[in-house]
Amino acid sequence: MPYHFKETTSVPERFFAILPPDWREAISPYWPDYADTARIFTLETNGEVIGGGILFSTPAPDILSYGAEAEHWFDQGFLYIGFLWIAEEHRGRQLGSWWLQKLRELLPGQPFWLSIDDYGLRAFYERNGYRLVKAVEVETGTEWVLIDDGQGGAIQ
Repeated sequence: MPYHFKETTSVPERFFAILPPDWREAISPYWPDYADTARIFTLETNGEVIGGGILFSTPAPDILSYGAEAEHWFDQGFLYIGFLWIAEEHRGRQLGSWWLQKLRELLPGQPFWLSIDDYGLRAFYERNGYRLVKAVEVETGTEWVLIDDGQGGAIQ
């Protein structure tokens, strides 16, 4: 099955439609505030969006509770990867890894950062070159910050 990595920022609904309801509610109503500073990249097969993520250059709605941490990474030139999602029926095919690789190919040398609230996802991101650098306590629990410095290593 051929997969395609596409920028779909101009039609965000195509990506938002596949997100779990709580994720969709966390981004869709706020998208007009981010449309000029974020980019959506999807994975598609046969014209169907099966996954994707959003690349933010300003603090995303899901990280506003730890804005100082976000500003630290943005000030160093990092871009934030948020809402990375692969439809459940397409998991187990390394599509999340493929999405991250395509993003690196599109923006070689660009450093990225992200946060996870499920510690179990750490191994996935570490296999893809990210390094855990910090745990941040927020109202809803712990968020773990991981980075990819864009140079094949990780900085702090």
